[in-house]
Amino acid sequence: HLYAYMGLGVTPDILTTAKSLGGGFPIGAMLTTADIAAHLKPGTHGSTYGGNPLACAVAEKALDIVNQPEVLEGVLKKEALFRELLGAINEKYNVFEEVRGQGMLLGCALNEKYQGRARDFMMAATKENLMCLVAGMNVIRFAPSLVIPDEDIKEGLARFERAVAAVVNAE
Repeated sequence: HLYAYMGLGVTPDILTTAKSLGGGFPIGAMLTTADIAAHLKPGTHGSTYGGNPLACAVAEKALDIVNQPEVLEGVLKKEALFRELLGAINEKYNVFEEVRGQGMLLGCALNEKYQGRARDFMMAATKENLMCLVAGMNVIRFAPSLVIPDEDIKEGLARFERAVAAVVNAE
């Protein structure tokens, strides 16, 4: 699915989208139903990143690429690979309570023993030349490209495993 709601059996009244919409180029958009749109009069809704012709052209091309069945199916396969490799890391080091999220936006929630230490894992990953993020003090977040090659996922998570080992073994 292009948007997560599409697999949930619901249709939102309003959907906002940005960041990946432009493939890295700044743009934002709000999509809504005709009923809601009828209440938005000119001048009542604006956007810093919406509407300029260059941003719209970039977003249109990004959507043309991403909204292809092979890309969307590839995201599901890449998510499965991520979850498999993160599961193997957790089997070995027992640091995550769960891996949550969808597609290429995944978070590893730390278990009770490692609560508050997401930054430690992020910093250890940086030493392995891997960029990951934190979502609060207890979640390590991964947000790679939707078209990341499988080999890059494997290499990145091998680096992440070394980072996890460094944190665990430092105790």
